[in-house]
Amino acid sequence: MSELVGTSSVIVKGTVLSAAPGRKVGSAADGGVDQARDVTVQVNLVLKGGGYTIPTNIVVEEWGWDEAGHAYQMEHLSWSQVGDVGYFYLEAADPMITKWRYVNTQGRVQIKDGLVRSSADPVSTLFSKIDGRTNSDFYADMKYWLDPKRGGGGTVVPQPAPATDEQQQQVPDDGAAEPEPDGSTNDGSEPTPYPSAS
Repeated sequence: MSELVGTSSVIVKGTVLSAAPGRKVGSAADGGVDQARDVTVQVNLVLKGGGYTIPTNIVVEEWGWDEAGHAYQMEHLSWSQVGDVGYFYLEAADPMITKWRYVNTQGRVQIKDGLVRSSADPVSTLFSKIDGRTNSDFYADMKYWLDPKRGGGGTVVPQPAPATDEQQQQVPDDGAAEPEPDGSTNDGSEPTPYPSAS
């Protein structure tokens, strides 16, 4: 928990307002084009601002669709749904700070029926420290790590060197394939249709 708080540039509590197709990366020559989702989040509370001015609504980039239009998810991080409420652990996705991205695939914690639900891989250590706790207990723990008496930001995990422009256009691939019965995930993870090829 301390590492997640410390590594995030920004932490907000918010509500998902909408999701729409986002930027495309790659080319046919590079093996295909992938497209992100732009998730608009209404910020209800800023827990860690990182020196940024956080507007009322922010756009968080999620992945995505492959070139054939099939939806996929990154390392157990399911797509956000309109109406979801939770905590978002973020870093800037572009130099102009028009979009944000999760600090890692564990960077979203949803609040459902008074309990928090982790986006982390269920076999990870972080999942067991977060998932199923009461929201009030989780919030108190987060405030503890954000307290200036403890440095105000948890344990900062060393970050890799910034990616080059070319690396930023590449979509990470862990090699795992999402199930696609009948050519589609058809599991509720496709809240927005694949955009047209135009």
